[in-house]
Amino acid sequence: MLHMKKNLLIILVFLFFSCNNNNSAKTYLNSAIDIMEENSIKTENIDWDNLRNTAHKNIEGKKTAEETYSTIENALKELGDNHSFFIPKQPDTIIGESDEIIPSVEAKILNKQIAYLKVPAFNKGGNLANKFATKIQSKIIALDRPEIEGWIIDLSENYGGNMWPMYLGLAPLIGEGISGYFFDWEKNSAEWSFKTNAVYNKEDNKLEIKNPYKLKKKPIKIAILTSGITASSGEAIVIAFKGLSYTKSFGQKTAGLSTGNHVYELSDGAKLILTTTIMADRTKKLYGGQLIPDIPTNNPKAKAIEWLLEK
Repeated sequence: MLHMKKNLLIILVFLFFSCNNNNSAKTYLNSAIDIMEENSIKTENIDWDNLRNTAHKNIEGKKTAEETYSTIENALKELGDNHSFFIPKQPDTIIGESDEIIPSVEAKILNKQIAYLKVPAFNKGGNLANKFATKIQSKIIALDRPEIEGWIIDLSENYGGNMWPMYLGLAPLIGEGISGYFFDWEKNSAEWSFKTNAVYNKEDNKLEIKNPYKLKKKPIKIAILTSGITASSGEAIVIAFKGLSYTKSFGQKTAGLSTGNHVYELSDGAKLILTTTIMADRTKKLYGGQLIPDIPTNNPKAKAIEWLLEK
């Protein structure tokens, strides 16, 4: 009798932990889907009951959070925004900022009177973001000469990252005030702007610089170069120049990721990078897809120079 009770206890303990593990996987998956349903820019277009039921079937027998990762990735693909993604839990590593490399910013004078600035993608935050913004402004300072009649901002290889250091770095050319907006699925908006020495997302100070540069003279013309590589935050910078009377874009259609992502950290440290907003320019014109250049061309730099030199 005692032997039977012992075996029964073992079975009950096994069943308890088995159910608990299964619940753990299901709870983790549900928490991720809840975030998607509440915040996705595509939430009104999704059959959430069907998506959730399909996801639950895919994790039958699964016990851990890690075993739900592929199902979460599939759910994100089902949203159809083409911008959301999932970052699994990463092992703990310590990387000193001194080990990080700030990308180079190409700057030169063309035809003796055109300032050319090529701004690459950048995806770091904190002090490194401030250094990148400062580097861009240092290049603007070097190019800001009396003989300069126009500027070329080359974003053709800028595939995105962190928009704020790019925006702050180029602020002397974009100017103060509102440059664009983020709209969520409920049509709530948050403007992004440059004021004095900082860039803001609504009232949230995203990045600031100690000694912001002011141009010696307002640009007469600014040409923006784009390509199919120009994406995400790169597209945000293209939008920041839209609506300014002295700007024109040249090149190819952009990648079509003119949407905003938000990072949600899950219980185990994995990250859900979810598209929650659509970008709009200073006139509140909505984008969300590819940006079409004013002058479509396979030779954007030459066409831009031609336009800049027109009297």
